[in-house]
Amino acid sequence: MNIYRRTFSILKSYWKQLVIASGSAALHAVFSGLLVWMVGPLLVTLFQVETIPVTVTEKVEIRQPVSDEVAERGLVANVSEGINRLKEDMKAWVNDLVESDDRQGMLVNFCVMIMIVVLAKNIFLYLQGFFMAFVQQSIMRYFRDSLFSKYQRLSLDYFHRRRTGQIISRVTNDVVVLNDSIDIGFNRLVTDSIMVLIFLAFLVILSWKLTLLSLVVMPVVFGFIWFVGKKMRKYSERTQERMADVNSVLEEAVSNIRIVKAFSMENFESKKFFKTTYDYFRSLLHMSRVRHLASPINDTLSSMAGVIILLYAGSKIILGTGELDAGDFMTFILAMFSMIKPVKSLSQIHIKIQEGMAAAERIFEVIDAEEKIVEIPGARKIDGFSDRIRYDRVTFSYNGHDSVLKDISFEVRYGEVVAVVGPSGAGKSTLFDLLPRFYDPQEGHIYIDNQDIRELTLTSLRGLMGIVTQETYLFNDSIFSNIAYGINDIAGGKVIEAAKMANAHDFILQLENGYDTVVGNRGMMLSGGQRQRLAIARALLKDPQILIFDEATSALDTEAEIQVQEAIDRLMKNRTTLVIAHRLSTIKNADRILVLDDGRITESGTHEQLMQTGGLYRRLYSMQFRDKS
Repeated sequence: MNIYRRTFSILKSYWKQLVIASGSAALHAVFSGLLVWMVGPLLVTLFQVETIPVTVTEKVEIRQPVSDEVAERGLVANVSEGINRLKEDMKAWVNDLVESDDRQGMLVNFCVMIMIVVLAKNIFLYLQGFFMAFVQQSIMRYFRDSLFSKYQRLSLDYFHRRRTGQIISRVTNDVVVLNDSIDIGFNRLVTDSIMVLIFLAFLVILSWKLTLLSLVVMPVVFGFIWFVGKKMRKYSERTQERMADVNSVLEEAVSNIRIVKAFSMENFESKKFFKTTYDYFRSLLHMSRVRHLASPINDTLSSMAGVIILLYAGSKIILGTGELDAGDFMTFILAMFSMIKPVKSLSQIHIKIQEGMAAAERIFEVIDAEEKIVEIPGARKIDGFSDRIRYDRVTFSYNGHDSVLKDISFEVRYGEVVAVVGPSGAGKSTLFDLLPRFYDPQEGHIYIDNQDIRELTLTSLRGLMGIVTQETYLFNDSIFSNIAYGINDIAGGKVIEAAKMANAHDFILQLENGYDTVVGNRGMMLSGGQRQRLAIARALLKDPQILIFDEATSALDTEAEIQVQEAIDRLMKNRTTLVIAHRLSTIKNADRILVLDDGRITESGTHEQLMQTGGLYRRLYSMQFRDKS
């Protein structure tokens, strides 16, 4: 029950809207019931019938039910007599409202009363719908905001282990399923429950004996509902996972469309997508088969009870032995059949709630996911960097047992340019990912000016750094907004100055809309060199004290590399710089070069010193030189 309590506890914040919606639902149900109750008196007014007429050959004595005929004054008899008095009082109340000197006047009064009731019923229906819509949309917004906020706090390894489509599906599809469950589970629950109670009260007032007979079928109906709900929860979980698969394949195909076309894999990707949609289709069919089986079976059972009552009570009235007059009987039949719809709706509530709880479990699984990178209580803010960065016996593993970095120790003094080189998979990117706390090491510590970075606020720590990676990430926004990312109300002159220092200003002016040009998804409207220069401009505008370059020129052609390298050289001035280099020629002038191999620092020194030692660095450099020659 915890998942139910946790999900519906969100509604507490909207109790005012819920009270209005619930009150409106109750009044809507009352006026709907009043319309049904008016049928009997209206029938009597129009046709002046008190009983069903019989043919002359039947010669049946017609008699009215009289409470004085009760044989014994037991509890049942007293209750029965009390119910009869209530029925007569309610009929008298309606008659008083429409009373007139003639039948035509009563008919006019009935019509006026019907219009007033219908108008009131629909006004309250609107109020209920509007305020429940406010609650529903607020709940959807709450969960989507909560999920997105949680995604921002989770560390990178959470995203590395999950497909993008699965992550997106939690925010889109699962929230919609949960919202439908709240709509059915609360909105319909209030309205339909009151409707059922009102119509049931009418049935009891009109004939409690016939009502008991009609309720015989109820245990069978609710037993079937419970069985279907249990099945639906399992099928719903499976269906939502299949939807996540569809999102994943779609996202991957669109993101990698260049590779798909380059390898002529359009048919392959289409078949893969068709398979996921077919699996989703089959899962939906299984769920729909069970879901849609519930409605006709419940309808059949309810109608069967109604037909039995109609046959039984109707026969008695025709024979003149029934306890109801014609008007009451028509009201009873109409109330009984009017109750079928809200009963059917209530029968779906358990099913829809089970679907919603399956979605809620997946949503709360994200919300409850462990946040591995957190600030300690009382974390300090660091305003600047003036001395050194120190790695002290750092060991790190992604999976907890295969170490990517092993007992790493080194220092970077303020203003130094330190480069890290090594073969692919040696742990170069991981080494510098630890500094802004994208991950935390399992062993050892990292210090900035003798302050453990785990004791600093994340915002102030990362505020010291500017990061330019090999794969440049731009947003589908204007060039201006991408350079000024996260900085509000900045002067245009500063953005232009940063673009000039990054060798980006000239190509930006050549674009049709200049700085207002939208760069497209992931910046695909620009070349690799242009994207990289915008990333450098973004880092320049931030004016960081510590720069991290992760193979920033490895994917560029010679001309673009020259322009980007010039921008990098400007950016590095008077800053502490950490460089991961694939092209070793770009870091020859570094103050110090660290050689990383199999998670350990095996060499350290300047370019000339490492070339003289004849170790791994010299072999790597010679291989690149040989390839170029």
